[in-house]
Amino acid sequence: MPSLDDDSIARIEALADMDAYRGELAAALDRIGPGERDAVQLRVVEEMGYAEIASRLDCSEAAARVRVHRGLARLNRLMEAA
Repeated sequence: MPSLDDDSIARIEALADMDAYRGELAAALDRIGPGERDAVQLRVVEEMGYAEIASRLDCSEAAARVRVHRGLARLNRLMEAA
């Protein structure tokens, strides 16, 4: 499974804090699936660890990591397109 590099993750997290992009980020979050959206919000906004995310989403830790990864990758693509 390919992973985002630290710079990509930092960029997504920085975008989440930028008022100018808040509307675009909200729209992008609405465009990803609920499983990925919930995982990203728990990881980035609530700063939960993967074990805690897995427990919250009732899935394995590996599945939680995949959901976060895919959600961040999708958000990255959507935000670059915007």
